[in-house]
Amino acid sequence: MILKQFFKNKQKRKRIAHILAGIVILIHAYEKYEGGHDTYIPFAIAGLVFLSIALFHPLIERKAPWIDGVFFAIEGILSLIVAFDFFHLGKKALPIAYLLLGIFQFFISFRKSKKGLVQHKLNH
Repeated sequence: MILKQFFKNKQKRKRIAHILAGIVILIHAYEKYEGGHDTYIPFAIAGLVFLSIALFHPLIERKAPWIDGVFFAIEGILSLIVAFDFFHLGKKALPIAYLLLGIFQFFISFRKSKKGLVQHKLNH
């Protein structure tokens, strides 16, 4: 029953998606930090940005309905970068999961951007 209500609330689903993306990116940033790579900084910043987006999602979406599509596209790009990084490190299954996640995020971003632009044009 609770799970059914969760999937009906679109606002919560969007927030959860951005929170999960932020957490995954922050985990990758921490992994880079532990490995002594300087590339952890952009990943840490991106993770914090996505968590901030999730926190202020209702306010941001009211002012810019296309924002979800943009951030899903950015999340997709970061997922593909992480997948490439894991392929480079010789990992087998994990990069495929990130590759699929990135493709899924691009699919969502295309749908969200298209809906947001149509909605924005209707409101103006």
